[in-house]
Formats: sequence, structure tokens, C-alpha cells
Amino acid sequence: MAKIVASALPGILLASAAQGALALSLQTVEPRAFGYTVGDVLQRRVLLDSSRDGTLDPASLPRPGRSGRWFQLREVATAPDAVTLVYQIVNTPEQPDRENLPQVDLRVITKDGRVQQASIGPFPVTMTPVAHFGPYDLVQSTDLRPDLAPAPIDTSPQRERILVCSGALLGVLAAQGLPPLWRRLSWRRAAPFARARRALRKLSAQGDGIQVRRLALRCLHHALDQAAGVTLALDNLDALFRAHPGLESARAPIRALLVDSRAAFFGHAPPPPVQQQACLARQLAALEAQEAR
Repeated sequence: MAKIVASALPGILLASAAQGALALSLQTVEPRAFGYTVGDVLQRRVLLDSSRDGTLDPASLPRPGRSGRWFQLREVATAPDAVTLVYQIVNTPEQPDRENLPQVDLRVITKDGRVQQASIGPFPVTMTPVAHFGPYDLVQSTDLRPDLAPAPIDTSPQRERILVCSGALLGVLAAQGLPPLWRRLSWRRAAPFARARRALRKLSAQGDGIQVRRLALRCLHHALDQAAGVTLALDNLDALFRAHPGLESARAPIRALLVDSRAAFFGHAPPPPVQQQACLARQLAALEAQEAR
């Protein structure tokens, strides 16, 4: 938008009265000056400061209709402080060319009832043919501008909803999945027979030699001592079942293991086979898991 003051530039709005009238503070909003072809619509707006200059005389406004070879005035929209002239291009040049929107002469009725003349000068616009653009050197490079970048789309509400829904979903999953997981992890940390079962499974892959049997027996003894909270032997076997009543069904094989262990460590009998000890470890680990539920 450029403020137009009388005698400032060629082609601007001029307004005068018979005896030394002041310049009108009219403003014009012109369309872009390039990129048109037949059928396109252009708008010129004239803005008037009614508090200072008065009002436009409706009788001075142009009437819709053909305006020369290139343009047709389709609409004249008035408002208290503005008038909009809507033109349509009704012809097509054979090659890129410039044509002028026509000059418009208006009358302004001042607040004291006087009449002042104002003129909107011609405004040049560049037009091109529909089927063939023609030589580019006929259009000055200053008329060509880069494409406008698309306005970014505000996706913050969608992102916030996604975050809220994701948080709610994670909360539900955590509420359902964490307690069983916690029980399982805590059981594994405090499950001596489960660890013994894994250790004996590895030892059984090394054969059934005396040394492997002794290592397996030590693993089982360590698990029994952890479960009972004391060093377990035949004379304090009940301490294990007081601490873990769920192991009561395995009392007989545990007692037999302790008998074989005493004979192996303090006598000359060989330790029980690794597979037999691994079977007992699996049984105790299963009972241990049932008790933890």
C-alpha cells in the first residue's frame, strides 16, 4: 500500500479545488504487476480518510462495462471509506506484453461541501498468452519473483494429543505388566533353587564324573542353606520347612540328599549322579515358584 499525496509522483492521485485546495490523503492498493492471462481478475482499491477528506461522490464512480481492448470492469464495490474496482482480462496477447489498467477520475465531497477532483493514474500489468509464453526477454527480470513458500501447518495440538494418548497407554500397560514382572524379577533374585537348577543344567553337560558330581552337590547345598537361612544338615532340616512350607512335599528327597552328602563328604561313598541332583533341583525350583505366586 502506498500513500498518495498530490504532486509526489507521476500517475498518482491528484486532487485540487479552485482556490489552493489541500492535497487529498487518498491511498491505493494495486494488484501485482505480473503473471496474468485472459480470464484473470484484478482488483484496485482506493482508500479515503473520511474524517479528513470527506466522502467519494457516487456519481463520479465508473460504471461496469468494457474498458478498452484488454479489460472489463466487472464490479464497483463501495464502502464509506473505500471503493474497490474489479477488472477482468478479456483478451490475450500474442506474446508477453504490458497493458495499463485505465485511469479513473473521481470526485470527493469535502466535509464543508466543496468538491475536489482526484485521478487514479493508469497501472501497468504484464500479460502472457495462454498457449505460448513467447520470448522471455520481453518481460523484465524484475517482474519475476520466486514462488511463495507454503505456510507451515501448526501440528502442536495433534502432537499434544498423541503424547497424552501415548502416556495414557503406557500407564495402562505399566499398571498391568509391571506387577507380574516385578514379582518374576524379585523371585529370580531371591530364588536359590532356580539358580541351582540353571547351574546343574550346565554341569550336566560336562558329564557325570566325580568332580562334576561334587560341584553339583555344592550348588544344591548352597541353595538349601540360602532357603533355610542357616547351614542345613540332617539335625536342623525342619528350619527349611519353617521358612518355606511349600517345600514340604520334597522332604523325603531332600533328606535323602543330605544322607548321601554326608556319606560323600565324610565317608568314601560317591556323590549322587548329576542327573539325580538336577532332577531334585527342578522339583525344588517348581515348588519355589508355586510358593512365590
